[in-house]
Amino acid sequence: MRILDFVKVLTLCILVPVMTSCGDDVVYETIQNTDEGLCAHTWTETYEMTNEENLAVTCVHQLKFAKLDYSGQEIYEYYYVGQSRPYSSLTRNFDWEWMDSAKEGLRLDFGAGNIVYFENVWVREHYLSGKLDGVEVTFADADYK
Repeated sequence: MRILDFVKVLTLCILVPVMTSCGDDVVYETIQNTDEGLCAHTWTETYEMTNEENLAVTCVHQLKFAKLDYSGQEIYEYYYVGQSRPYSSLTRNFDWEWMDSAKEGLRLDFGAGNIVYFENVWVREHYLSGKLDGVEVTFADADYK
């Protein structure tokens, strides 16, 4: 009986450390947005809309960020359905900054008091998403296939 108790205790002593050491040993770094990730791409979203003449058009909306001087460009190109050249385009320059050290929001200053907020920003390898001036958007890297 004592031998059986000894074997049980020994087995328990071996199994407890083995079972408690199982698990994921990978240490995950905090997933945080970076200037490099934001500025490394031309971000593009494409959507269908109706223009001022009530015609269906395709809009290509782009954002470009520069780290060197914290400037950027917002570009809108409008295409008639089936056309490969835009019939109209609008380019606006802005200065940008992170809203705080958490880097989860951007402040885009277009000048003349025109400030737009890009909130809940997620910068990933090929995608940029968040709420731009109150509208949920998802941009893709223009070079991503």
